Amino acid sequence: MEPIISDRGSHLEVLIGAGALCEAGFVDLLVRARTRFGAKPILVVCDDPAAHVRLEDAYRIGIGISERLPRQRVAIALRGRKSAEAERFTELVAANRGAELRYFDDVPAAKAWLGVA
Repeated sequence: MEPIISDRGSHLEVLIGAGALCEAGFVDLLVRARTRFGAKPILVVCDDPAAHVRLEDAYRIGIGISERLPRQRVAIALRGRKSAEAERFTELVAANRGAELRYFDDVPAAKAWLGVA
């Protein structure tokens, strides 16, 4: 699935597949979206029923978001599965470096955390 970026007014929404989420260019995609649409909370909606996110991917995502999107609130909603150890590790890595990144098992919970409708 090719990523789709939408400006929802109150936030940016990125629809992405698990393969693209795990690619090295994922954080670059978020940075480009913020540059294009402005600094808004970012909701990433990822279809990942097969749980493709590995621990190495999680670490890279956490580091990348904390370094390239400091003070940017990012929620990643996983559709098709529950968040797991790799996602919690990503949150921990990002939080230890000052980033606001959280994974959610559904879109409504992610939107609530971001404070958007």
